[in-house]
Amino acid sequence: MGLGGALIGPTLLKFGEQINLPFDRIVYILSVRSFGFFGGTIIGGYIIDAFPKFGGTFLTFALFIMCITTLIIPLMYYLIPMMIVHLMWSIAAGIVDNLAQILTMRHYKNFNVNPYLQALHGAFGIGALLSPLIIAPFLRKSSSIDQWHYAYWLIGCLHIPNILGILIFAIRDECCLKQVEEIKLETKEFVEEKKQKEAIIESDPEVKINEGVCSGNVIFLGLMSIFLLLYVGNETAYGSYLHTYASLHLKFPKDIAAYLNSIFWTSFTFSRLCGIPLSIKFSAVQMITFDLIGCMISLTLIFIFNKISWVLWVGSIFYGLSVGTLYASAIAFTEKYLPVTGKRMSVLAIGGSAGDAIIPLLIGYSINSKSIGPIGFISILCIGTILASLFFGFIFLYVRHMSKEDMCDDKKTSEVK
Repeated sequence: MGLGGALIGPTLLKFGEQINLPFDRIVYILSVRSFGFFGGTIIGGYIIDAFPKFGGTFLTFALFIMCITTLIIPLMYYLIPMMIVHLMWSIAAGIVDNLAQILTMRHYKNFNVNPYLQALHGAFGIGALLSPLIIAPFLRKSSSIDQWHYAYWLIGCLHIPNILGILIFAIRDECCLKQVEEIKLETKEFVEEKKQKEAIIESDPEVKINEGVCSGNVIFLGLMSIFLLLYVGNETAYGSYLHTYASLHLKFPKDIAAYLNSIFWTSFTFSRLCGIPLSIKFSAVQMITFDLIGCMISLTLIFIFNKISWVLWVGSIFYGLSVGTLYASAIAFTEKYLPVTGKRMSVLAIGGSAGDAIIPLLIGYSINSKSIGPIGFISILCIGTILASLFFGFIFLYVRHMSKEDMCDDKKTSEVK
């Protein structure tokens, strides 16, 4: 997923050359990918809740779709067919994103889940780091023909070992007779537990209130969804437009801009890998606070010194270090106050997918605008980071005040049960 997600940034201008359309039309591809990812996460949430023991099978199928679409993207020479293929890729990526996180949280439910989520997102960062490095040699001006297609074909083939590996585990865990018997046993236990739970709810009005769709849960999930809208939108936009911004605003050669993109993903990956031990030492709130402060400082420096190329290099490194652990920490923060099911993860993903669609689209129009130009890239990111910081401060105060009064306490209910 990291390989495919970071691949679009360095090739966005190449899409325009191949389709022969202006840049403000090409950015529709980013919006389509965002809406597809949004739909994929919702589908993934319902799948994992409806078929909790067959997550590996659905994960394998989604990875297969990502592989096929990555291979055929370079063969698209018209906007609508290319948008359809990107839509298919993003739907599959949304399913993969949701299933991978839910399966991880379920597997390590008896442990502190934050380090494992950091490791999972660190794997995404490794793919995002390698992707610009793979494509950079194919963007050099020394070649008389476009060779960026080969990078897509290479990365598409790299999906195959991953698909086979997950398929083997899925067959082992989901198709054995022993596993089928365990599913039947767990289903029986679930039915019995549900009956006991209903009896407790009928006899205890306080528990009944907690088991309903209480306002505290809805508001908390909504607030976290908006926070992820701002954060994910900024992260996606930076990775997608950094190459374009460096090429248009600071006149970087395309291969050098690709290496700049890779530097950002390198620091991003390093941050997520460091997040594994850091999440053991620090709480999710502390990590999110440090990350947001780092994001604001790095983007402010890039905005103020926007004509100095080395500031962009240094700022990209520090922004990657700051933004890397935010998503996993936000999920862990949510899990602390509310158990994250597949459907709840889908609600959170709605915000992230909306940010994927809205913020990159705004930046795309600002870059193409004669009145704003490429500097709109950094301006919008600065505004988004400030809003995200203020919003998280409000969320923290909200849960401190409301967690004991209005939020549903699933853990408490289970203890009563």
